[in-house]
Amino acid sequence: MLSQRLRTARRAKGLTQEELAEKVRTTKGTISNYENNHSSPPNEMLTQLADILHVSTDWLLGRVDDVSAASADAAVTGANRTLDDLLQEKIDDPDDYYFLDGYLEASEEEKKEIRRYWYDLKKQMKIQRVKESRPPSLYDITEKRKNE
Repeated sequence: MLSQRLRTARRAKGLTQEELAEKVRTTKGTISNYENNHSSPPNEMLTQLADILHVSTDWLLGRVDDVSAASADAAVTGANRTLDDLLQEKIDDPDDYYFLDGYLEASEEEKKEIRRYWYDLKKQMKIQRVKESRPPSLYDITEKRKNE
């Protein structure tokens, strides 16, 4: 919950991970770890993030669903979200995140090239009758080990 809401609030403010990191005096990697649920911020950092993003710590933690009127941004409430924002919200799997890292910031020309390679690969798989399989993600493997 925290990871998704932190990303949503950061984007609503129009900040990159690097810009947010500068504001709270940390690294882009730390913010990325928070947004990808690899680590959780300590209480002091959580408070700083909430202050900078103009949301409550309760909202970031998922304890409440309402963003107060004082901190509600159109993008947080969903009014003006872009397709890129909606796509990013759907990326829960860290493997997918790392695969797509940088895609949303790529130029249109770079995105077209990536899509062209993807479609060519899919076409070749179909021609060669390669069956798609979905091995467990790194996230699934680590979660399984945690539960053992």
